[in-house]
Amino acid sequence: MKILLYNPNTSESITKTLFDTAKLVVSEGTTIIPMTAEKGFPYISTKPEALITGTTVLETIAKYNSEYDAIIIAAFGDPGLIAARDLFNIPIIGLGEAAMLSACLFGKKFSIISFTNAMSSWYEESVEILGLQSRYAGFRAIEGVVLAIDEIQSLQKDALISSAQKAIEVDGGDVIIFAGAPLSGFKKIVQSEINVPIIDCAEAAVKQAELAIAMNSKINSNKKLPPKISTGIETELSSYLSHKS
Repeated sequence: MKILLYNPNTSESITKTLFDTAKLVVSEGTTIIPMTAEKGFPYISTKPEALITGTTVLETIAKYNSEYDAIIIAAFGDPGLIAARDLFNIPIIGLGEAAMLSACLFGKKFSIISFTNAMSSWYEESVEILGLQSRYAGFRAIEGVVLAIDEIQSLQKDALISSAQKAIEVDGGDVIIFAGAPLSGFKKIVQSEINVPIIDCAEAAVKQAELAIAMNSKINSNKKLPPKISTGIETELSSYLSHKS
């Protein structure tokens, strides 16, 4: 199996954090290839940024989908995920979706913990799209402004743990998801201090990608949408939309 771990943020450090976590749970015979977006935002933290990034995600998948067995969109807001699945037959996994679906294996209600309130409505829309409202205990974020995204795990460890404990004690969450690519690997740092299961987004995405590949062997390879010409769109995506590739 060959899986593309595509970070739609432009921060190489976030890609490294994701890859370092993903490679610890990968099965024998599976290769993970990390890739960082060449354009966009250092870290997607608002819904408009996620929507803008969705186009870049589609362009990237159009360019590289034939080289991989599955692609992971490695940002918790899953930018471009639904549109990508409408276009491409390759298994496409979203970091947020994978985490939430995996959380349902370990408890009745999951809580999402992040370091920014800006994405709360976007995350909650993702919960609704998945139909998981009854399994969702709520969202919490640390207070203040995060200035050093690369050091979020060390600088905000106590605040993140505190938010998780409130989610458990007040909101009734019995599974915790630390949301956002920069929090990949945070699970192993804090698991001993939080007495409920913790879902790591990168771990969940890799294992679901492997499962999707195994279940995808007989999928129909025909294009899902009728052909349409376009103007001003990246060449690979335009060719795919028009069924020229």
